[in-house]
Amino acid sequence: MKKFSMALVTLACSLALHAGDVFEGTVVDTLNGGGYTYLQIDDTKKKYWVAVEGTKVEKGTEVRFTEELRAKNFESKSLNRTFDEIVFASNLQYRTQVPEKGNLALINEQVKESPYKQNGTMSVKEAWEKRASLKDKTIAIRGRVVKASPNIIGVNWIHIQDGTGEGSDVGRVVFTSKELPKVGDIVTASGVVSVDKDFGSGYFYKIIVQNATFSK
Repeated sequence: MKKFSMALVTLACSLALHAGDVFEGTVVDTLNGGGYTYLQIDDTKKKYWVAVEGTKVEKGTEVRFTEELRAKNFESKSLNRTFDEIVFASNLQYRTQVPEKGNLALINEQVKESPYKQNGTMSVKEAWEKRASLKDKTIAIRGRVVKASPNIIGVNWIHIQDGTGEGSDVGRVVFTSKELPKVGDIVTASGVVSVDKDFGSGYFYKIIVQNATFSK
């Protein structure tokens, strides 16, 4: 990854340095100009722009990256555009590419209350908000299987949504399991919560539920 020049830094009206911080999210838009690729990232909390050395990244790709510096009111002359804020990043890693058609059943409309919740289960939003206190505890979430990726690092990766939460995909919780429910199924997913889990190879999760089982 090439170094950012001092000339580039001085173009920004305001800088806030957070060198070394690691972030992740889903690419929802891309732009190219001046040798850089600009990625609009959705991390389920907000959307923001990241600049990396020129590369090809498909929309829908889940990425992880390291922040080098953050600039406010940054003007890109090559794009003829001023960004309110932009993060210059390095160490771009790809978590998952856009899934094959037919392996998605995303919920795109946000609701205040999960229509699937039952006694003994919690919503996706609750799991995200309470994840620190849920560490190493067994939880159950009832929702729709919106994505199922088999046999990655020896396990299946099951994405569950219920319409609660935020972001372009209205929030989701990922479960790892030896079981492989079908995309579109409504299930109760149970397992042990891990937080800030790093599997390597770019697979980093703020919350993930492991050794999961599924029931209808």
